[in-house]
Amino acid sequence: MRSSFAGLEMSKRTIQLSQKSLDIATGNMANVLTPGYSRQRIDTHSMSLRSYANWQTRLSRLSLAGQGVNAFGVAQIRNTYIDKRFREMNSFLAEYDRKLPILEEVQTTIDNYENVGMEGKLAQFKSALQKYATNAPTSRELAGIVRNSALDITLMLNSYARDFDKMLEDNVFELGATIDYVNTLFEKVAQLNKAIVKEYKATEFGNIESGRGVSPYGPLELMDQRNMLLDELSGYGNLKIEENVDGSVNVIMGDVTMVNGDKFEHLVMHEFDKFNAAVIFASNGQVPNLRSGEIKAYADLVNGNGPYANSYQSSGYGIPYYRQAMDAFAEAFAGLMNSVNGVTMTDSSRAMFGSSLDVYDVDGNIVERGPITASTIRISDEWMIDDNMTMIGMVRARPEIIFSWFAFTEDPGTNYTFEITLGDVTETITFDGSETDLQDQIDAAFPDGGIIVTSNAGVLTIRAEDLEVALSITEPTGAFEESVSVVPAVWAHAPNLDGNHANALLLALDHTIKFGRALDFEGTPFDYIAFISNRLGQGLNFLEEQQETMSVTTNNLLDSRDAISGVSTDEEGINMLIYQKWYNAAARMMTTLDEALDRIINGMGRVGL
Repeated sequence: MRSSFAGLEMSKRTIQLSQKSLDIATGNMANVLTPGYSRQRIDTHSMSLRSYANWQTRLSRLSLAGQGVNAFGVAQIRNTYIDKRFREMNSFLAEYDRKLPILEEVQTTIDNYENVGMEGKLAQFKSALQKYATNAPTSRELAGIVRNSALDITLMLNSYARDFDKMLEDNVFELGATIDYVNTLFEKVAQLNKAIVKEYKATEFGNIESGRGVSPYGPLELMDQRNMLLDELSGYGNLKIEENVDGSVNVIMGDVTMVNGDKFEHLVMHEFDKFNAAVIFASNGQVPNLRSGEIKAYADLVNGNGPYANSYQSSGYGIPYYRQAMDAFAEAFAGLMNSVNGVTMTDSSRAMFGSSLDVYDVDGNIVERGPITASTIRISDEWMIDDNMTMIGMVRARPEIIFSWFAFTEDPGTNYTFEITLGDVTETITFDGSETDLQDQIDAAFPDGGIIVTSNAGVLTIRAEDLEVALSITEPTGAFEESVSVVPAVWAHAPNLDGNHANALLLALDHTIKFGRALDFEGTPFDYIAFISNRLGQGLNFLEEQQETMSVTTNNLLDSRDAISGVSTDEEGINMLIYQKWYNAAARMMTTLDEALDRIINGMGRVGL
């Protein structure tokens, strides 16, 4: 016969577990709207007592059966694989979510071409030139319209530069603020690691010390908080989570361990102006390899400079690239118009476009031309003064290069070397300083002729016979290099009021030219604007498609995780009914056992009394 109180003990445990199950189900229902809450359950097992005494038989162990139920503990219902997959996809989704609105802002800035955009301004300038050349080439009114159309182009380029500079500044600031916030998340995870380990040590010190790890029945609410932080961190960079035997986790972002138990690192960004790029590294000196996430999105868009990228920038197409593209357009467009109007390296008096960085002397004369970019391009002073300057053609003088030596024949044994270019042919010339030797060397290098050498009072002149052939030369090297001066050919001004010169400017808009020092594109100004528009549009289409795909995938993973970890009010309501019936049955069993025990105690052995 079993122990008298074994049945009561079994019933007591049954009532306790059914009551606790009811409590857990009620707690699940109460937290149905709590962010990050994972559904909990009691893991139960059938309880048994074992004895291995040699004298026991199977029949004698019969009384040890039916010991009732006991619990391992309260556990979360989570799926680590789905958590891992969700965090991977969430990182990509956050990257595309961040990139898309920034590139849309870029598109708003430069891609509104019809009527009000750059393509529209170019079309207005071309139309004004056409009317000017064909209708009234001497009309100051039409000439003013041409100049005003060009002015609109310069003002729009100036506006582009300001907008891009502000956009870049804002996103660099946002990147810095994002990094600061991510650092606080690393710190919070480390703090939760410390709290979770303390909870485990308070209850399962032996398991931790022995290296066997902790049970899944830890401080569930703290683990929920940590999981929420890990989910949030996954949006900022590609994460890898490692679980430690003491209940803490290591957080690895971009292959760099940022949280190791209760210790953590910070992300640091150099000052942007130092490298003209966002250079990010960890406080331990390692450089994270961010393959996805919001930080990568910001970094790509503030560092992406396409073919213009320096060693710290990236080759993607971000804000710096589109800013540089507008600089390239301003430089190439102004250079094209200025060259057709007769501007040379030494004579810029007919420049249609100038730079706000031009240097003037005390008399107001330009002594140095500044670089032309989207931010510096402007209508030249000459054109502002003379509306009809676009109608003044330039007659080219005979191209010639003049060299002056101070007694260059004093040391006949000295050789002088330079490169000379005639049309598309460049040759290296080495001569001993005499006119005869120079002519011989040039004739040998250019057997077809076309270059004449003359000397007069210590001055050598190299002249091309063909008026239309470009002639250029490098400064010679040799013993008397310091006494050499190079005087390029000049342009002569001559009025041309028949409209032909304006037509030359008009036709130049359809010429194929190179844009950008990196030779990003070759085509007409209209082609270049369309090229930039297409590149931007392709980037946006890619981001939209990827964002849509990642959004669907991430939402599906969230649904799958919610199906496992989320609280279902219907399911918990049914569980509450089941647990209540379990409780009632256990209570009834307790009453029955109590009656049976009462019979044994008070009713047995009383015969004859």
